[in-house]
Amino acid sequence: MRNLIQFIWRQHFTLLFFGLQFIAFFLLVQNNSFQRANFLGFANEVSGRAFEVIAETKDYLSLKEVNENLAEEIALLKSNEQEAHYGLTPWSKIINDSLYRTQYEYTKARVVNSTVSQRNNYLTLNQGSVNGLQPEMGVVCNEGIIGIIKNVSKHYSSVISVLHSRTQVSAKLKSSDYFGVLKWNGEKADKVQLSDIPSHVAIAIGDTVVTRGSGGIFPRNIMIGTIADYKPIQGTDFYEINLNLAVDFRKVSYVFAITNALVTEQKEVELNQTQEDD
Repeated sequence: MRNLIQFIWRQHFTLLFFGLQFIAFFLLVQNNSFQRANFLGFANEVSGRAFEVIAETKDYLSLKEVNENLAEEIALLKSNEQEAHYGLTPWSKIINDSLYRTQYEYTKARVVNSTVSQRNNYLTLNQGSVNGLQPEMGVVCNEGIIGIIKNVSKHYSSVISVLHSRTQVSAKLKSSDYFGVLKWNGEKADKVQLSDIPSHVAIAIGDTVVTRGSGGIFPRNIMIGTIADYKPIQGTDFYEINLNLAVDFRKVSYVFAITNALVTEQKEVELNQTQEDD
């Protein structure tokens, strides 16, 4: 203890200098939006590269499993080709040699870091703005939905997981199309909650819940999970529903970021409708 005190006393000017430098840097970043944005972008880039090195090591030790995941994800893309296109009606004036146009495009990315045990969980992807990724793009894997992109740097992206207190996704019962809001109560990493389903709707344990396709983030019918248990909420006309997530977030290695070619048009129409109602 005496040696520690002597060391601090001998180096107190140096320690004070670095302490003041840290405080000045903190105040600069906190009070200057431009500097804060630059710092966050730099931090995202540095941490992303560090996570990528760790992920590459893990990939090398499990190449067989990674290849199997890639094969399954290619199969997912092929199975979703119909959902990824919108049809042209016979009355369309546009001359085209195809009856369908691509609405959703998928960009493959590797998960280089993720959390599952926090109240607000994130994933870091090794694809960024140079790959066409932008905030508010949906992210899925072969089992189902993952989350929504929050921030991007040049080569990396940060994704708000479904296991996040602020994540809300429009979801529906696959059997009946009744829709509600998907949220997470912060408790179990393998379960989420579905609200706003009327209690007169016939449901059963094991029923499938998928994305509704509203909001322009996710296509329709992307898998979310199955009903684990449910009960009517006393004093209301709605159910309390718990879902078993289809995705095991502890095992996610590769994902797809979704580009919706019609998202701007959809948001403009919805915004205009809201303004008319006001």
